[in-house]
Amino acid sequence: MLDLLAHYLVSYLIARTIVEPRYALIIAFVGVVADVDALLGVHRWITHSTLGVLLASTPLLALAYVLGERYVKVVLLALLLYTLHLVLNLFTGPTPILYPLVGSIRVKLEVIGLYSDTGIALTPRITVETWKPDFTPQPAIEGPIVSEAGIILVVVTALVLVLDYLGKKRSVKQRIRAEHSITVRRWKR
Repeated sequence: MLDLLAHYLVSYLIARTIVEPRYALIIAFVGVVADVDALLGVHRWITHSTLGVLLASTPLLALAYVLGERYVKVVLLALLLYTLHLVLNLFTGPTPILYPLVGSIRVKLEVIGLYSDTGIALTPRITVETWKPDFTPQPAIEGPIVSEAGIILVVVTALVLVLDYLGKKRSVKQRIRAEHSITVRRWKR
């Protein structure tokens, strides 16, 4: 199961490519909203299904359309981040993404590597498992808030932000040099 931190950071890394980083910090919280069902005692319930996404997004998209194009872009980004949460969960445990059409689904994906004196072999394994969903309220819901995946994503996010900062700093210096060089050439004439 991906932890809340991992869901947030994946959402942030995607959102910052579409909106300004300061807005991405806020809208990335949509990436953890699907887990609100845990507060109701039934984790991976309607909030983890396409039906739930459609029920929530249809009125939001209609309202955004009335308010203007800018709002439609934000709602579509939120819809993308929310859906990404569901897709990521498919790989970590049974998720009722197609409920009520199909039960809960889990996808296992591996590539097995073999190296021997006869060569190298790669064998992909894809398994799709289905379960009958259990929406019985539980007295306690347990799940990771931070795990190895979240810590790895913290490191990756930090590297992306540092490299992005250094790239912007370098491009500012290049612009200043270019402007200075144009000014010097004009002055020499």
